[in-house]
Amino acid sequence: MIPLSILTNLKQATLPVVIAAGVGLLSTPANAFSLRDTEHGESLFQVFNSLVSIESFRLVDEELSVRELRAESLRWTGGSESVDVFFINEGAGFRNQLFFTANGNEPQMIFSDISSQESGLPEFDGTMALGDGTSLGGFAGDTSLDFLLKANGLLDPNGYIYGANTALNPDNLQHVIAYEYFDEVMSESWVVLGFEDLYGEYSTEEGGSDRDFNDVVVAIKGLTGDRVETEDVPEPSTMLSLMVVSGLMGMTRRR
Repeated sequence: MIPLSILTNLKQATLPVVIAAGVGLLSTPANAFSLRDTEHGESLFQVFNSLVSIESFRLVDEELSVRELRAESLRWTGGSESVDVFFINEGAGFRNQLFFTANGNEPQMIFSDISSQESGLPEFDGTMALGDGTSLGGFAGDTSLDFLLKANGLLDPNGYIYGANTALNPDNLQHVIAYEYFDEVMSESWVVLGFEDLYGEYSTEEGGSDRDFNDVVVAIKGLTGDRVETEDVPEPSTMLSLMVVSGLMGMTRRR
């Protein structure tokens, strides 16, 4: 069980859920397992991990059947028995945390310390292996889901929280990009999410945001969402894709 104190003193007062001490305890979803436990799962992991390695590309590869989704439209419609979330990679010096909300209810922890010895920016004491996952279970009826990143939440109780609704983010900027992938072998829909964990517009200054959306990358089974139509004019930040995680290994600037 994880106490709510890790989420108090938020810097964004308009988060669409009540997060305050005394409300109760938020539990981490049970049934931890790995996407890489099976041969087919390993193949899927390699597909998702390869998407992270495509630099300056909006992930609309026809062969991979990847399309951009509106991150604020993600929902569970009962097409899968459960919603399963898998850690794919991360390129951040922060020890980020991932939460979810269902229909705007209280947030629940998914991953409490997103760090790995195997990731693009490896941590010597990283707690996760690439492909680690957990099940959020099923829901009752059509359920809207939002995924929230708490920047450096493990170490900073005052870390910013970013979700899909840009108007509710502390800098009013996009911090989540979403893409869909259909697994033809198992006839299952997947969503790949990429998060940006730094505040503000792109900046070359020390500590400024690089807007690369690869600070946490997860793949989620059992969700659907609304596609971004090709004629839509995206926000400038949407034009940025997941950058090369492997290239981050040579970066000297740590957040």
